Amino acid sequence: MKKVLFLLFLIFSIGIYSETFSETDKKEVLKQFAEFQKAVKNKDAAAISKYISYPLTDGNTKEVIWKNSNDLAKDLKNKDSYTFYSIGELKVDPNTNKITNVEERILEKNGEFGDEYLDVTGRFLDTNDVEGTIYEGIDKPHFVVVVSVYDDMFEGGTYYLFTLENKKLELISTFQLP
Repeated sequence: MKKVLFLLFLIFSIGIYSETFSETDKKEVLKQFAEFQKAVKNKDAAAISKYISYPLTDGNTKEVIWKNSNDLAKDLKNKDSYTFYSIGELKVDPNTNKITNVEERILEKNGEFGDEYLDVTGRFLDTNDVEGTIYEGIDKPHFVVVVSVYDDMFEGGTYYLFTLENKKLELISTFQLP
C-alpha cells in the first residue's frame, strides 16, 4: 500500500526537476537528518527549529503549521501531537549513504480486526525519478521521508520533504495522504 501512496504522490505532481544530489550532498543530508532525528527524539524545539524552513506549510492545504520556533515548541509540549510520528525509526548512515527503511513492522495485533503496521521510508527524489512534485516552483532535489501506518481497513501516510539549501538541511513541507 505504501507504493500506492507514493504513486498518488507522483500523480499529483506538477513541476519538473533539473538537478540531482551529489554523493557529497547525500552524505550531508543524511548526517544532518540523523541530527534532526536526535533532536526530535529529545523533543528539543530549538534544535529541531534549525532544520525547519519557517513558516512551514501543510502541503495538503497550504495552511501554515508553524510560523516560528515558538509555535513548534508549543506543539511539541502537546502530548496528543503526532508531529514527526515515528520519523526516528528510519536508520541512516551518512558514511555509506545507506538508508535502512522500516517495512511492515507490526505496531499492534488486532486479531480478526487486522493487525496495524508501520512503514518508514526515506529516499532521495531527483529529477531522474519523477516528473515533479505537488510543490509548484520548487526545482531542487529532495530527501523525502514517508511514515505510513496501516491495517486491513485503513492506510495513511505522512510525507516530509527536505531540501539542502546552502549545505543546510531544511524541512520545507509536510503533507498527508489520504
